[in-house]
Amino acid sequence: MVNINSRNVLVLHLAGLVFLCGILFFSFLDWAPFFDKGEPREALVVQEIFAHGDWLFPLKWGKEVPSKPPLFHWFAAMASKAWGGLTEATVRFPSALFATVGVLSLYFLGRRLFDPQAAFLGAIILSTSVPYQSMAISARVDMTLTFFVTLALVIFYLIYRNDLTGNFAYYCFYFILGIGILAKGPVGLVLPGMVIFSFVGLKKRWDLLSRISLHPGVILTLVIGMSWYGTALMRGGEDFFNRQLLHENLARFFVYGEGGSGHQKPFYYYFPYLILGGLPWSLFLPFAMAQWFKDRAFSKDSILFLLLWVGIVFFFFSLSAGKRAIYLLPLYPPLSLLIGLWLAQPGTEGRIRLLGLKSVGWLAVFMGLTMLAVFLLVAAGNGTSGLLSYFAVMLKPKDRANLSIVQQTLDRAGWFFLPFLFSSALLWLSVARNLLTLNARAAAFGLACLSVLTGVLVQGAVMPAIAESRSYKPFVTEVKRQLGENENLYLYGEGWDYAPVFFYLGDRVQVIRAGLPSMQEKMQESGDYYIMGEREWRRIAAGEAGVIPVELRSQGTGPDGKDPIVLVRGMKSGKGK
Repeated sequence: MVNINSRNVLVLHLAGLVFLCGILFFSFLDWAPFFDKGEPREALVVQEIFAHGDWLFPLKWGKEVPSKPPLFHWFAAMASKAWGGLTEATVRFPSALFATVGVLSLYFLGRRLFDPQAAFLGAIILSTSVPYQSMAISARVDMTLTFFVTLALVIFYLIYRNDLTGNFAYYCFYFILGIGILAKGPVGLVLPGMVIFSFVGLKKRWDLLSRISLHPGVILTLVIGMSWYGTALMRGGEDFFNRQLLHENLARFFVYGEGGSGHQKPFYYYFPYLILGGLPWSLFLPFAMAQWFKDRAFSKDSILFLLLWVGIVFFFFSLSAGKRAIYLLPLYPPLSLLIGLWLAQPGTEGRIRLLGLKSVGWLAVFMGLTMLAVFLLVAAGNGTSGLLSYFAVMLKPKDRANLSIVQQTLDRAGWFFLPFLFSSALLWLSVARNLLTLNARAAAFGLACLSVLTGVLVQGAVMPAIAESRSYKPFVTEVKRQLGENENLYLYGEGWDYAPVFFYLGDRVQVIRAGLPSMQEKMQESGDYYIMGEREWRRIAAGEAGVIPVELRSQGTGPDGKDPIVLVRGMKSGKGK
């Protein structure tokens, strides 16, 4: 009877997690066109593979050396081949797939280390965490890296516990490490390697250290990782070496100031992001950490391993010169399991646990009453502009523009926004009641429902609205409708990010990189069509705006929100037909 019940729990948990991931990840893959800088750049690599079959060393625009290994792009190209076409959804599909399998992998690890309840809560927390959820529907390589780092560390720990034995388990481990290198470069090996060697060293398991270091599977890892890098170095030569090895890896980590990469931030940059990005779950983190250190919980192998995983990823990227919030993605699986374990603990003993549950409970009371007040104001016809204006003063101009779009979207989506506010208020108050009565597990499921509701609102309404205001896709669709197949079309690639336009146009465009005088001369001598930034058109036209009229102007303003583009025609309109 016990085995049957245990099996039923397993099936219910797995079904629930797959259903949750289906709602949060797969449902929104095609809701928004590409509108930022990152996704179209990765999509161009997928397009090169899909259209030209250059699987080993795909080049952006057919000539630019790739900045990352192509593992993500291979999976996206295979998804596109299977679907029969290249779309936003097929390019994003690998992220959703790896995110889902990552959630399930964490669940199985949690069952091995703790119990089904803690495992289930940890997996729910991971799938509803904002950074994890957003990257699960994004055409970027970060989720691919996170999955293979997670899988490698899960397999290692199961080997450490002797849950997995024999050479096959070891070779699986080294195979995953090698594949991880192809996700985002050496960091796919460095991160799990640092966690493993730190853990083994602290446990003084020199026998295991020797077994891992001298196992023949090490060669498999190096062959998988280095084979692509070696081939790419032979094909790309000095350009590949400078771009991929020096700039994307060494300079991004070590070099500050001139000569380094972008996104250079101070050491403490990640501290607020860890808390803000992990909301609402991160509210419990300070109390959980305090209790673990008070109880010396890190003396337990499982807790120590997860804490090292979180800490090493966090401080590794904090030491890096280049920083982006999404670099922390590989620490969310262990962090989610740790928080899930803390919430799933039975009983209320301990002043720190009591303080944590009560503190977050009173904060939930405040949030519930606030959401209820907002609901009443919006229901009374006051809209959201007054409410959101309080936040506008704290934002940058670009984010202020996004806030205005959010406000207009929420006002239009009253059919969903009002029920969302009312449901959120009830859920917050329910969470508060459960926390104040020290029922942490019930409160956790209430927070999960809140996170799902918020995710559906953001991904289903807010992000598509922002994408609509930024994306060039409608413009490109209209250009393709208006121009015949025999018309010559060029992109003038100075002054704006043209990657989305190039992706949506496909092979039917050439990029011109030249100074304004050269471009002006070319337009005077031809009747071809040109897509360019509106600012560049004004400079080229100068006082001749009537001579170079705009055929079509985009409503989308580009990734930075300030670059509308135009379709114009050269002055000799009879030529090029």
